[in-house]
Amino acid sequence: MQLIRRSCDASVLDLPQLYTRPTAAELLATLIQLRLKPSSWDNTEVSGSSELDEEGLPSYLTSIIASSLAWIVDDHVKEQIWEAASARLSERSGRSAIPSGSRTFVIPATAATKAVSITLHEPSLTADNLGHKTWLASFLLAKRLPSLGTHLPILNKKSGQASRPRVIELGAGTGLVGLAVAALFDVDVHLTDLPAIVPNLRFNVNTSLSDASDSAKGSISVGALDWADVPRSKTKPEMQYDLVVAADPLYSPQHPAWLVAAIQCVLKEQDQAARVVIELPLREAYMPEVEDFKRRMKALGLLIEVEGLENGFDDWESAQNGRMEVECWWAVWRWA
Repeated sequence: MQLIRRSCDASVLDLPQLYTRPTAAELLATLIQLRLKPSSWDNTEVSGSSELDEEGLPSYLTSIIASSLAWIVDDHVKEQIWEAASARLSERSGRSAIPSGSRTFVIPATAATKAVSITLHEPSLTADNLGHKTWLASFLLAKRLPSLGTHLPILNKKSGQASRPRVIELGAGTGLVGLAVAALFDVDVHLTDLPAIVPNLRFNVNTSLSDASDSAKGSISVGALDWADVPRSKTKPEMQYDLVVAADPLYSPQHPAWLVAAIQCVLKEQDQAARVVIELPLREAYMPEVEDFKRRMKALGLLIEVEGLENGFDDWESAQNGRMEVECWWAVWRWA
């Protein structure tokens, strides 16, 4: 069976060529080797499964898809080959073309918390459902929360108290931040997003809690919340939260106003222990939204207790499953 040579000069010419009528087993084994592993922003992880030169590979995959594979008798096996070739081509066509799949994210251990591994399902991106992707800011925020220490007093409360602190995530997407909070701290977490995002969010919550029920400390729930429809007045006290978290939630000029209105609605009013933690990528196109958000938060009566900048690598901006460095701003807000 001809497989990809593990050398830096391996090329598409080293793959089983269709004119030689390779067996179905050879083609399937090759297509498995060509699978690009989704990145989870682990610096030790390298995307891809071989050192094959990618030049000419899209044409090779397209030729398999277009071929009748007449020398292969089993129609079911033919379908498997075509589907595998289509998946490998999609993986090399930019992030928006990647088919549904799962990625595992590891929140490193700290002096106060143990490492947590969270596997998330990401459907194919359709229309404007950007919440079906796990964004870099979510991973950075999930890793940062344990290190904020005294800036988040509600996370330091002892277990066994009459009621656990309540946390809400706005625009939870695939759920990474909320799931990390529930696994790391003795709190009750409510994850929210638009109705179209909620089914996958709920799937990830159910799967993660089932896979890691022994490590989950707090309870977790899921619900739909459209910021454009939040009440313009405070919710009842029992519906307010000690901590509000959000990662990469600004994608339109309307979002800063809607997000701040949602924060005003759900954050415990004038509670000196209440906090808002946000992480935003500093994309040039959305800097007006970032500044608008800051102005509106200050106008609401909140101030920044601590803030900072950090860099990471996202997989959205470049094709070929490439990763691009992104600068993110994070901040902890409290009532003035």
